[in-house]
Amino acid sequence: MIKKLQKEQLKGKEEGSTFKDKKGWEFIIKESIIRDSLSGEIATEYESVLNYLTATEFLQSLTNMEEEAKQTRELISTIKEGLFEVCNVDKRKIPTSELWRIIKRGKKNAFKSALKNKYHFHQLFLKSLLQRPLNLRRANIFTSNYDLAFEYAFDNLGIHYIDGFTGFHKRFFKPETFEYDIFYPGSTTSGKVQRIEKVVRYIKLHGSLSWINSTQRDSNNLYGIEEKTLDVIDKLDKKGEIIIYPSAVKKSYTLDLPYSELFRQFATTITQPQSVLITVGYSFYDEHFNDIIYQALSNPTFTLIIVDFAGTKNLEIQRLKDLNDPRIIILEGEFFGDFLTFADTLMPNFNEGSSAENIATTLNSLLTTK
Repeated sequence: MIKKLQKEQLKGKEEGSTFKDKKGWEFIIKESIIRDSLSGEIATEYESVLNYLTATEFLQSLTNMEEEAKQTRELISTIKEGLFEVCNVDKRKIPTSELWRIIKRGKKNAFKSALKNKYHFHQLFLKSLLQRPLNLRRANIFTSNYDLAFEYAFDNLGIHYIDGFTGFHKRFFKPETFEYDIFYPGSTTSGKVQRIEKVVRYIKLHGSLSWINSTQRDSNNLYGIEEKTLDVIDKLDKKGEIIIYPSAVKKSYTLDLPYSELFRQFATTITQPQSVLITVGYSFYDEHFNDIIYQALSNPTFTLIIVDFAGTKNLEIQRLKDLNDPRIIILEGEFFGDFLTFADTLMPNFNEGSSAENIATTLNSLLTTK
């Protein structure tokens, strides 16, 4: 299976040879398998394996190979368990490489903040994003990541986020909630509308570690999709019901809920007039996303800003650059193409919200001196 997945990468390469990818990571070919030069681990993404197995299970089910399909489903569950461990960021330490990147930029304060709070840069990004004028449409964050880094940052900053789920102890997927908003009650009764400031629309296009297929279907859970805490999911015997990665039969798989609704939200949002899409760390290797982004480029008022480490070394991003379209802006390289720089330096910061932080600091100092 691994050799099939690495077939294209192996073309033209000899046994024992080494090579580097676009990020500068070195790999070696041993026994016709590409491995990381340092760790010796097989260099195949979890998602690629999951995609292959899901498609295999789909075909096995169609041809009544039930025993084989059962074994494949068990393997899928094991892969998802591995993904859960890798992506459960709250239980992982900040990688040393990430800390070195901060040190190299000479940002001592940011380094100290990151040591105390691993979501420091996510929070910087969100603070800047929420400084947009309230008369504009709500800011939207679309992500293909499964982890809960942004959710933890939302909680730390007291941000309300609209993600398609409702409920408190039991949270179920209800796509109509994407159209909800939050207002101050007094202003609506007096005929005036004043929106609450700290609200974003947050849409996880590839699913989430916290979403599972639910056996309970009733009037309150029509779609059988439930959100649970990671502590609860971590205790599950098998994690095959986690809803991640819509890839079984490529684009046709996204016709199923919740993916059909998530991608509809993405398409509707970025094709509106005067929309600006900022992609951070997106490689343009996903056909689902690309089709929607290229459709948006047919809108003359659409702007695409690409923030990516590899930048034009990526053939698809180079192809976009070759269009010579002034609406396409590319920030690349170790400095400009990095999320840390984008959040800490490039995002506008008018220090709004600093008063709230000052109040919190003052209250904490008063409480500790009693």
